[in-house]
Amino acid sequence: MDTKRITLPENFSFEHHKWFSDECDQALRYAQKIELVCDKVKFLDSAALGMIARLQKHLNEKHSKDIVVSEPTAYCDEILSLANMYENYVVRDMNY
Repeated sequence: MDTKRITLPENFSFEHHKWFSDECDQALRYAQKIELVCDKVKFLDSAALGMIARLQKHLNEKHSKDIVVSEPTAYCDEILSLANMYENYVVRDMNY
């Protein structure tokens, strides 16, 4: 599997920790690239941002892989920008 697409839920928060961890574990085993599809996201809390940051840190340390954010909603794009996630942790899909 070249790319693992993880479609984030509408309200991405700490309650999705187990699900997100399982998806990430699968991606780390089988994919060369991780794509976070954010076309439905209407809410992100600090725990969600932390989960994404932790994943990217793990990828950088052990796997030399990046997270690509695709199709972010305006809200999601704004939150990721304000939190400096694009500069520090994730790559914005250039097709966006």
